[in-house]
Amino acid sequence: MNPFVIAVDIGTTSTKVLAVTATGDVLSQHQVYYPTFYPQPGFAEQDANEILAAVISGLKAIESQIDLSKAVALAFSSAMHSVVAVNEKCETLTPLIIWADTRSSAQAKELRQTVVGVELHQQDGTPIHPMSPLCKLMWLQFNEPELSSQAYKFISIKEFIWYHLTGEFSVDYSIASATGLFDIHNHVWNKTALELAGITPQQLSIPVPVTHQAKLNVVKDLAGYQHIPLVIGASDGCLAQLGSDAMQPGVLTVTLGTSGAVRRSATRNLSDLQSRLFNYILTDTETVAGGATNNGTAVMDWFVKEFSGAEKLPAIVAQVCEKIPAGSEGLLALPFLQGERAPVYNAEARGVFFNISMQHTRQHFARALLEAICYELKWITESVEMVCGPSDKVVVSGGITHFPEWVQMLADVLNREVIVASNHDASAMGAARLAFQTVQISFVSATQSHTIFTPHANNAQLYAAGYTRFKALYQAIEKLF
Repeated sequence: MNPFVIAVDIGTTSTKVLAVTATGDVLSQHQVYYPTFYPQPGFAEQDANEILAAVISGLKAIESQIDLSKAVALAFSSAMHSVVAVNEKCETLTPLIIWADTRSSAQAKELRQTVVGVELHQQDGTPIHPMSPLCKLMWLQFNEPELSSQAYKFISIKEFIWYHLTGEFSVDYSIASATGLFDIHNHVWNKTALELAGITPQQLSIPVPVTHQAKLNVVKDLAGYQHIPLVIGASDGCLAQLGSDAMQPGVLTVTLGTSGAVRRSATRNLSDLQSRLFNYILTDTETVAGGATNNGTAVMDWFVKEFSGAEKLPAIVAQVCEKIPAGSEGLLALPFLQGERAPVYNAEARGVFFNISMQHTRQHFARALLEAICYELKWITESVEMVCGPSDKVVVSGGITHFPEWVQMLADVLNREVIVASNHDASAMGAARLAFQTVQISFVSATQSHTIFTPHANNAQLYAAGYTRFKALYQAIEKLF
């Protein structure tokens, strides 16, 4: 058997573990799901220990499926913007507060309107928004001030996993660059941000490059991994860009899963004077710029749960795209059930259905939501290209790729040809590529088949008008949220 790596992608909904060869073939894979809890309006929390158990379970599953003797590295991808307070033994003192949590809306809104907020965005690369650990820590400082002094560390889910596997409190530059606390130009914690958060540098992990390696501590039932070097890896967003083979200039990626993002790679930090875009670190010479949405497949999962009984989302998407015409016969939606990030950065925004009439059915509402999510991705795309320049290629990844009718809708809304590669999870594949690079083994992916979605002219024309209405509706009621 040829050498292979293990890629672990710690996502919002699940953890995926893949064994990947240097030609991009997946030898084995396993996925473990876990819930998100919403104990109060605006709160979005997970159990860090449950996610740790999912990672260990996934690794054990791979070991039971494949001989690990040829594994040369194990690398991590992880969701961004999470925070959990821990003690010296890395035992949790709080739930894991994830990106979708908007409890710090007031702190974010106030900071975003200041000169300091604008300067921090330029220094730290993270837009001022409740997703940011900076704003989460500001909320904790105000509402639970004793925690700021009691907690040994405030860390992300990846740092939590890394500590329990290696015994190190380390954070890669990529995850750090998405905290709002990290100077992306000098690779150090930002003093001004830490003062706002009410914490010291010692209460954060040590920043390290994404290629940083460590040995596995003795972990129950993972003895088969003892010989494999662990590579700390990067954030899921940056690795999705790498895993989509989209590091070339002019390639735009659209990832839509639980949340979503539009990204472009860059060799420098791009300045957005309107503070709409993020700049996250991938490697010493590469950054990823773009904008994210809170509202991806999570919105459709909500709709299925609350309004569709026993029907499953794939069947609903197929049905509404077949039966309901483009434009949903005038029904328009704003999909901001979890507030919104780019380009409006309004944590108080919420979902809206507009122009409802008697002929509209449940299927119209479902299609209007699908279209609204595509409109939002187009709005982010325009913002990204205003800063990064026009794109000559659009690559789509994430959960949306399981719904070809929805991908076609996105092509129609963007009025561009979009490409879906027939490979596995882009973030996990990015972690695999990074692992091979770290151990200096060439990664040359075998030729992958691609599906190309070409926009339908009539639908594109309808959606151009719908997109104009979408932005006008949001702008008309923005102050009412």
